[in-house]
Amino acid sequence: MKTSFLLLFLLLSFSFQAQNWSPSGANWKYSYYGFFPGYVDVSYTGDTIIDGQSAKILSKTFNGIDWNMAVVSNSIGNEFTYENNGVIYLRYQNQWDTLYHFHAQVGDHWRMAKQPFTSVCPENSRLKVTATGNKIINSETRKYLVVEFCNPDLSSLGWGQDTIVENIGFIGSYFLPYDQFDGAVDGNEGGPFRCYTDDHFATYAPHFSGACDFIVGLEELSSTFTIYPNPVQSEIQLSPDYLTNFTQYRLYSLDGKILQAGPVTQTIHLTQLTSGNYVLEIANAHQKQFAKILKVN
Repeated sequence: MKTSFLLLFLLLSFSFQAQNWSPSGANWKYSYYGFFPGYVDVSYTGDTIIDGQSAKILSKTFNGIDWNMAVVSNSIGNEFTYENNGVIYLRYQNQWDTLYHFHAQVGDHWRMAKQPFTSVCPENSRLKVTATGNKIINSETRKYLVVEFCNPDLSSLGWGQDTIVENIGFIGSYFLPYDQFDGAVDGNEGGPFRCYTDDHFATYAPHFSGACDFIVGLEELSSTFTIYPNPVQSEIQLSPDYLTNFTQYRLYSLDGKILQAGPVTQTIHLTQLTSGNYVLEIANAHQKQFAKILKVN
């Protein structure tokens, strides 16, 4: 009888532990700060088996504004993960990378999952634990790790630190650590952490005060942002009103690459651009507005 009870206890304990990572209703939201405004939704959508390993399917969706200033929702693919003894593994290039290591101690380190495709971040860059602790979230005690983004020799990459919370992940940056390095060249997949929730865990949003699914305010969809001339050959002119209300500009290609950036001025020169369509963003601390540009020779 005691043996049966012990086996039942162990089975229940294992089942509970196995469900800690990405349980039913698990959902993460991240601000998107690339091409157009919006957010990225990462949700647990089911289970699968890969090479004999049971894994969770995490589906990623961009919700935001498209080229026509319409609200859209587009799938940006799936990730496959599983947990083993506090380590979260991510499937990438037919192998399992370590995504998070919730039981790591100060000084421990692991290779960043899903290494960048670009040369911005050196191959085999790592996450190094610099501090650990526990915090109470929704009446639960969860471990946290402070990690630094490091070169293969464990010297700093210069990207600072972030905090990983047990069974949630990064609470300052995007779900996948490689993305901020890839994004420096060809646009980020996601941005800063907004919120996490699941069926048995209330919304956790330590650094985000707005609605988790906020896309954009009505003022950012305003059609009042105009430039002239348009089409343009060499330079565009902004209304003096924009010089007062907006501080920074960015010029994007249609695939989201930042081609120019700087302080807002009345004249923006475009002589170095080839013919084609572009997007101009002007912004202040609270608002962004966009205008389409057609560059001609």
